[in-house]
Amino acid sequence: MTTQNDTKQINPAALTPETAAKMLGLNAQIVQNHITQGAPIAADGTINLVNYAAWLNSRMTHGY
Repeated sequence: MTTQNDTKQINPAALTPETAAKMLGLNAQIVQNHITQGAPIAADGTINLVNYAAWLNSRMTHGY
């Protein structure tokens, strides 16, 4: 039986770039490129998945 202590919980509001990339099926370098291009990150370097998705959507919508 798996208990809550046996599994690592993922916080979608504070993902490492590598974890975000893995969750989205992207190469980690793509996420790093997005950060360089202005994708929103927290002071600790983590990514809020909702904010990142909104940023990506804005780029697609406005052609940035």
